[in-house]
Amino acid sequence: MLNRFRINGIEKVRFAVTEFEDACTFASQWGLSPAASDAAGAFLFRAQDGSEVEIVRAEPADPRRRPLGNSSGLSEITWGVSDEAALHALEAELCRDRAVEFDGDGVLHSVDDLGIRLAFRVTRRAEAPVEATRYNSPTRTDRLNQRAVRYDQARPHQISHVAMGVDDAAAAAQFYIERLGFIVSDRYANRGLFLRCSPSGNHHHLFLMNGRTPGTRLNHMAFKVRDVHEVIGGGQYIDSKGWKTFAGPGRHTVSSACFWYFLTPLGCAWEYAADEDIVNESWEAADFAATADIFSEWTFGLEKSDGRLRGPISVSKEAGASPAVSK
Repeated sequence: MLNRFRINGIEKVRFAVTEFEDACTFASQWGLSPAASDAAGAFLFRAQDGSEVEIVRAEPADPRRRPLGNSSGLSEITWGVSDEAALHALEAELCRDRAVEFDGDGVLHSVDDLGIRLAFRVTRRAEAPVEATRYNSPTRTDRLNQRAVRYDQARPHQISHVAMGVDDAAAAAQFYIERLGFIVSDRYANRGLFLRCSPSGNHHHLFLMNGRTPGTRLNHMAFKVRDVHEVIGGGQYIDSKGWKTFAGPGRHTVSSACFWYFLTPLGCAWEYAADEDIVNESWEAADFAATADIFSEWTFGLEKSDGRLRGPISVSKEAGASPAVSK
C-alpha cells in the first residue's frame, strides 16, 4: 500500500555534541529561531515551518544523548505522520522485531537496522506562506522596475533532508523501503540512493550513500530556503562569521537544487538548498554515475581533476545500490 504509514517529512533532528556553546551559536547564526531550553541543557531551534533541531551535550552512556559515529553527531531523527492511527500502525509493524515505546508526549521511539534512533510523531509542522520569487528572463519580465531581492541572513523554511554515510547503501535502504514504505527517487549507481518518505513532495528526504570510512554517521542535513538569492545571502553571512565552506555555492544535477554546504560543530555539514525538484507518483527514478559533474553542474570547493567526487561521497564501495522503486 502506497504510504500506508502516512509519513510526511522530517519533524526534528537531535544532535549530541561536545562543543555545545559553539553548536548553539552556529544554529542561531544559521537562521533557526531559538524555541526552548530546559534544565538538562537541551536547546531547541525551529525553522519557519516548525521543523526542529535539538542540541544536547553528548553523554555516550545515555542513549538519548549518544552521538552516532563521531564524538559529536546525530542522536535521533523524528519523522512526522498525519495522525495517531499511523503511529499505532508503525508500532505494530516495528514491534515485530525490535523495541518500540511511546514517551509521555505520545512520540513513538525505535531504531532502524543500523541502530539509528528513530522517532515518529503526529506532525506539528505547518506550511509558512512564501511569496514567489520574481525573475526576469529574455522573453519574460516578472520583476519590472524592481531590484532583485537580497538577503542579509537566511531564515530556513524547513528541514529538507538528511544524508547518511553507511557501509552498504543498498542494504540500509531495504528497511526504509520494505518496512516504512519509502520510495526511491533516484540513484547514484553503486553508490547511493535518494529516498522520499511520501509519494508527493520533496525529491528526497533521506539520502543513503556508501561512506568514505566504515560505520554509520550523518554526512549532512539540508535546509530548504526561499530561492538561490537566500542560498547566497545565507552563505555569505555564515562565511562572514568564520565558518568554513564544505562545498558550494553550486547546483545539483540530480535534484536540481542550488546549494551551499558548511562545516559545523555538530559532527556533519549543513546545507542551504533551494529550488529542488518536487515530484509525485509519476516521477521515474533514474541511475546516475557518481561523478563530480553529476553531483554538481557548477560549484566551488570540490576537487574535480580526475572526474571523481572529493566531497560528500568521494570514496564509495561498489555495492549494488539499485533496488527497484517500491510502492
